[in-house]
Amino acid sequence: MPRKIRFDDDRFTFVGHRTPTPTTISDITTRVINGRYFLRPSGVSKDIIQGVLGRAQSLWDFDIHGFHVMSTHWHLLAGFRSVRQRARVMRFVNGEIARRINRLLGRRGPLFERRYTTIQVLNDAHALERLKYIMSQAAKAFVVGHPADDPFACSTPTLLSGRPLRGTWRSAMETTRYTVEISPLPGLAHLSAAEHQQAMRGLADDIAREQRQRRKKASRRLQGARAATSLDLWTRQPDAAPTPAPPVHGTRAQAKKWREAYGRARDAYTEANIAFRAWQLDQGTPLIPWPPGTVPPAFADDAFSRPAGASARASP
Repeated sequence: MPRKIRFDDDRFTFVGHRTPTPTTISDITTRVINGRYFLRPSGVSKDIIQGVLGRAQSLWDFDIHGFHVMSTHWHLLAGFRSVRQRARVMRFVNGEIARRINRLLGRRGPLFERRYTTIQVLNDAHALERLKYIMSQAAKAFVVGHPADDPFACSTPTLLSGRPLRGTWRSAMETTRYTVEISPLPGLAHLSAAEHQQAMRGLADDIAREQRQRRKKASRRLQGARAATSLDLWTRQPDAAPTPAPPVHGTRAQAKKWREAYGRARDAYTEANIAFRAWQLDQGTPLIPWPPGTVPPAFADDAFSRPAGASARASP
């Protein structure tokens, strides 16, 4: 079964915080291969991950509204100016995290399962809902009772108290300290820093109250932060019943509009691909632009800028 095309509906945009330009908000999840605990929290791993995120922000200047790195997967809620920017950021971030965590663990091979999954967020209410979900990760896993006690690399300290999140980027040429800037959601951008932190503390208290009731109903005890940091890296997380992810986070009417737009973009993308394959055989064949809101295939990315008569070879 082919993968879905990477697509954002630019009718559902927000004003960016770092750069006041139209952005789309993406809810992104990346899973560790085979459910291993390779992202187990430690001072070194948190420094690495936050250094990579800070480096990425310095290169592409995008908004991070929230993130959370569990041992077996990690979440990112971020605003991007285009699908292409998101693709480049995620290729860099996941690639660098994988390379550096592998080096830390003394292992080789892939760290993450295939490509990340991304879901477009269409309105302010659902954006806040996704941020709450990201903040609740450690409490939902029965690690801690309140997000303020979260031991994982995450945006919660900045959201609750304004504490800066710093990490280190090390390369052969430089060692640089970066601060991961957490941007308020567009729907909360009118709040002062103090008001925003108060709103986030209220959200965290709601999470603690809801998870306390859930924990009591399930007769579960808290594992504690120490247990999370001492997990066996090579243990495989038990497979849970898969829950289908929604195509988008939005109202029913918005989701319908998005699906219709996705269908049109998918058909146009297929048509452009067919035309490009025909152009490879006969360069007198006209090329068709890939539809807006998508990312052309890597092997055809510069087809329109290639001089006449130049060859284009599809990647395997």
